Amino acid sequence: MKKTILITMFLIGTVWSTFAQSSPSNPRQLNEAISSADITLTARGNGSSSGAAIDGTLKNNTSRPIYINVNLDDGIYLLNSGSGQNMIATNILLANGRYSMLGGKNRFISLQPNSNTGIIMIAFCANYERENPLNTETFTSAYMPADLANISAKIAKYIADNFDSDEDFTIPAQLALWAAQGLNQKQIRKQFYFNSSDWEISASIQNY
Repeated sequence: MKKTILITMFLIGTVWSTFAQSSPSNPRQLNEAISSADITLTARGNGSSSGAAIDGTLKNNTSRPIYINVNLDDGIYLLNSGSGQNMIATNILLANGRYSMLGGKNRFISLQPNSNTGIIMIAFCANYERENPLNTETFTSAYMPADLANISAKIAKYIADNFDSDEDFTIPAQLALWAAQGLNQKQIRKQFYFNSSDWEISASIQNY
């Protein structure tokens, strides 16, 4: 695996007026919208291993606006078309890192009817031994492997519950994903820098 490149989450909220007629009160989950064929995901790597590691577009296939929750319940498994890392995504944002917010709780991105919208996904490498995903490698959403389902759900929930924290959980989340697969500190440290605080937080995520 190439030397890990970490990109800090870039989250900028845009307050959505509660008086706007089209305000969504219940944004949809990405996996549900994909399964229903209301939207189509096109995604590719950008050379990074963790954080804002996936670039892409969402195509709204309907004649109405669709609102997608920024926090992806249980995480989404992204299958790599090439030999690079498969990924687990926990958040989705507009390509510029922005999202909208309703009532101080619902965070979402808006997809206009019959249109493409550029996005980035906060994601983590599922396979320690593989190379970072390149921009020539594409991803499709796939069934979550059984051995990753529990830790994926914990990472997604931890990030969602601590969304307003000033702390960046990119490194601890990646550590938690690998540690849950049986890798120890010594093995991970060979190719991935982290400190004792990162490891402690990763343990909290695993026990969440």
